Amino acid sequence: MTLNFDQLFPTTNNPKAHGLIKVKAEDFIVIEHHNMTFTETGEHLWLKVKKVSCNTSWVATQLSSACKVPARQVGFAGLKDRHAITQQWFSVQLPKVQDIETIQSKLPETIEIIEHHWHQSKLKRGQLTHNEFKILVRNIKGERQPIENNIQSILQSGAPNYFGPQRFGHQLGNIQQALDWFENKIKVNNRNKRSLLISSARSYIFNLIVASRIKQDSWNLPVEGDILQLDGSHSWFPTTAATPSEISSRLKQFDIHITAALWGEDKVQSTAACAHLENNIADQFPAFQNGFEKNRVKQTRRSMRTILQNLTHEWDGDTLALNFMLQPGAYATGVIREIINFQDDSSQLTSS
Repeated sequence: MTLNFDQLFPTTNNPKAHGLIKVKAEDFIVIEHHNMTFTETGEHLWLKVKKVSCNTSWVATQLSSACKVPARQVGFAGLKDRHAITQQWFSVQLPKVQDIETIQSKLPETIEIIEHHWHQSKLKRGQLTHNEFKILVRNIKGERQPIENNIQSILQSGAPNYFGPQRFGHQLGNIQQALDWFENKIKVNNRNKRSLLISSARSYIFNLIVASRIKQDSWNLPVEGDILQLDGSHSWFPTTAATPSEISSRLKQFDIHITAALWGEDKVQSTAACAHLENNIADQFPAFQNGFEKNRVKQTRRSMRTILQNLTHEWDGDTLALNFMLQPGAYATGVIREIINFQDDSSQLTSS
């Protein structure tokens, strides 16, 4: 199966200009933020780590080794870009090595501990308020004004909340692996790998639903049977719970968002036209449905758009600096592709 991310999942702004990202590790900076109040007691050592051009899971392995604990006792909120400079939190339960200087001495030079606290609980997936991004797009070719127009469009309407290509592996290869596994053509014994393939399959259906709504020009407009999500929460309600004028007003104010299905074994929560569209897409993948049922994956919902906070931008010749914040689970590259066609130049960087 040969799949092309950009062909499958269209943008809303159809940008014309081109540029490069991740020419240098410092061109892509990610900073995790949370609202945790640390107890400064307990059995979990929380570490704020600055990592340069290395993989989140690899850093977790390095920390488990340095602290002499099993990998399962290391927690983190989410996977972060490899080819970047990232400030990210990890927790280590009952570290046998507790002295920070000793831990730091056992870590590669690409990993630096910049803050630490004791706390009573483990850091869990998604346990953060937002991610902050500082990104440079270099060597831009094309007119500046359409780029400015695209930025304004995102500020007014948000950006499609696609799962990024990194969710699907090289050339979206995780999709074929998921199909092969669900059809019993291959065995997948590793628990993390199984979880990744299930997530890739669900994300693929979600992205196809969003793409279909974009093509129908309804990704930001409600259709009959839609499920709406309160901003900053996981609370949902049907469109029938509010008047059309109220929905329109609240969508413009970013108070609510239209959702799409993250597929599972049970019945989709949407109804009417929305459910018809979502079921038609999911029905194209009966092997996925069988896999979700076998693994007891439950239906849930995800907002079809992501909203940028505190977006600023600055030009320096043919380089554009973008600073913004996104909610957990949103992809910065999904925002950038609405502004400009970019090429990821990270293949030139050394990484772990």
